[in-house]
Amino acid sequence: MKLRRLITSLIIPLALLSACFGPDLPGAPQMPKLPSPRSLPGVDELLDQLPGFDLDLLKELELPDLSDIADLPQMVDLPTVDLAENAMAFTGPTEMRIEIGEFIRGTDIQLTAIVEGRAQFLFSGLRAERIAGDSLDFDGPWPNIGGVDYLLRLRVYRVTEQYVRAAGVQRLLIEGIQPIHQPAMLLQENPLRMTYTGSVAAGDLLKGTTFGYVGQAEQGAEISGIPAGDFPFRKTGDSLRWQGMLRPDLPAQFDLRIVHFGENSVQVAGIVSLQLPD
Repeated sequence: MKLRRLITSLIIPLALLSACFGPDLPGAPQMPKLPSPRSLPGVDELLDQLPGFDLDLLKELELPDLSDIADLPQMVDLPTVDLAENAMAFTGPTEMRIEIGEFIRGTDIQLTAIVEGRAQFLFSGLRAERIAGDSLDFDGPWPNIGGVDYLLRLRVYRVTEQYVRAAGVQRLLIEGIQPIHQPAMLLQENPLRMTYTGSVAAGDLLKGTTFGYVGQAEQGAEISGIPAGDFPFRKTGDSLRWQGMLRPDLPAQFDLRIVHFGENSVQVAGIVSLQLPD
């Protein structure tokens, strides 16, 4: 029973999906229809990174059923990247509602009109028509900030008179990370939220933060970099929050949980919120 409660608590890396998916999904009944978890983009990869994760417990999340969408993008549809020592990549599933006149955040793709079930987009100023089942892809720099690239693979699954809904996967590449811990920092509205998993050896820092792993102690996993006067130990399933500047122009908040720890390493998973410009 304790293990099942723990696994339930580790569902947090997928929690952003339940916040994104609204009640206006196609064919949504009065009581939410729960999907096969493996129909959601990126779930297989997440499960591979978290051994022992119980698929049945994912049904407790009120996620939309996307299993009928043909060719829904997966993590493997994103190109591989070679990261420098001072760079980070965040990758995960995404779902969004795009209103007429809006740009897809972080891209130059704009929805300009919807006529008779056909969505009219501009891709870098070039016209493109999309209907349900069509792709919306982007590879390029995030606007109004240097050293940040965004890769997006979406599939349109609903077109209404006012908006389009699409789902898929995304990857954010950030160069020049220089984390500075600011525990009292507050993010503004509408941060970009990405799933995060990581493992660090004893004596090393968790990348993107100033927290490190000291090692296994009687009280739990000992974390270095915790503010003076704060309890530095965490048990499996405990939360760990880091707030600060990922680099001087990029506020970030890591909301993590301890997945596993031992004498030589600790593994964490959770959500990173990034304050990127529009």
